[in-house]
Amino acid sequence: MNEQQSNAGQGLGIAGLIMGIMAIPLGIIPCTFLIALVFGAVGIVLSAIALSQANRINSPKGLIIAALVCSILGFSFAFFWGLTFKKSSPVIKSIIQNIKEEGDFEEIFEDLGDETEDILKDLEEEDIDVEVKVTIDDKEKALEDTLKALEGVE
Repeated sequence: MNEQQSNAGQGLGIAGLIMGIMAIPLGIIPCTFLIALVFGAVGIVLSAIALSQANRINSPKGLIIAALVCSILGFSFAFFWGLTFKKSSPVIKSIIQNIKEEGDFEEIFEDLGDETEDILKDLEEEDIDVEVKVTIDDKEKALEDTLKALEGVE
């Protein structure tokens, strides 16, 4: 008795493998994780359908399992980045909100410079040798030049 093998599910398996292979690098790169989530999910669905077709007719499953593994791996990387960005987004929002409440960037940098100068003066009064004090005026001037240059760019 000769058992005839079918290629059922192989087309969907190849499509799932392509989606999984594309999902892996896109899932590793943080800024493309949304695309990787879509490719990974589509790859998982295609691979699952292909696997059920292959099981039903008892056809080869190696390529289909590889497609499923690649799709799950790419989806997992993308899901990790999604969770990371979701957890960090409140922190980023609070930083932006604080900057908006504090005023513009120039005032914030001036305040930082003033605080640094006060710290250095306190250290000088305690006879602690600090060589950084020479560059504060230079940094303030460079910051002012940078802010003026940025104001001119639109």
